Amino acid sequence: MNEGLSVLIGLSIAYVASFLGMLFAYLAYRRRRREQSSVEKKDDHA
Repeated sequence: MNEGLSVLIGLSIAYVASFLGMLFAYLAYRRRRREQSSVEKKDDHA
């Protein structure tokens, strides 16, 4: 049972790390897209 518990903990840590990586990537994508759209709007007014 000890080995199964260690596998469960390891997979849980990997899942959480993967989820956090996807969350940070999404936030960076959203921020970059928002910055590009604000730059394009400024270019339209020039």
